[in-house]
Amino acid sequence: MVLLARFDTFGLGADFEPATGELGPERAIGPGQATHGHYGELAGTGVVFYRDTDGLHVRVGERECRVDAATAVRHWVRESECVLAIGQFAELRYPAPSEWSDLEKDMTPFIDAEDFDLGLFIANVARDRDRAERIYR
Repeated sequence: MVLLARFDTFGLGADFEPATGELGPERAIGPGQATHGHYGELAGTGVVFYRDTDGLHVRVGERECRVDAATAVRHWVRESECVLAIGQFAELRYPAPSEWSDLEKDMTPFIDAEDFDLGLFIANVARDRDRAERIYR
């Protein structure tokens, strides 16, 4: 069982059982409580991105894939649609986050497009080997 953070809501999380894919009820995450991944929804499908004992994994619906150097994870935007492609495993198409339209006006320090898009976040982590090694430790 690992504790995951909800991607779009700070301070909210759920316990996740990697063996079954079961995500427990949402609850508050206490200060200093370590999380080992994120969960959310893309294209109407539940997505879980987490670290297990053997590395990073992404779960899309009922299917799961280990994310390593051999896994091609790509993200692109076509008009107002985002696409997350995870090798031959999954391709998710979903509307670009509405927060992107005013991102350049946002005064929040260090804000980035990936803060509003779970698919872009997964792709950015997967493409950066150093970041992939550090995240969720």
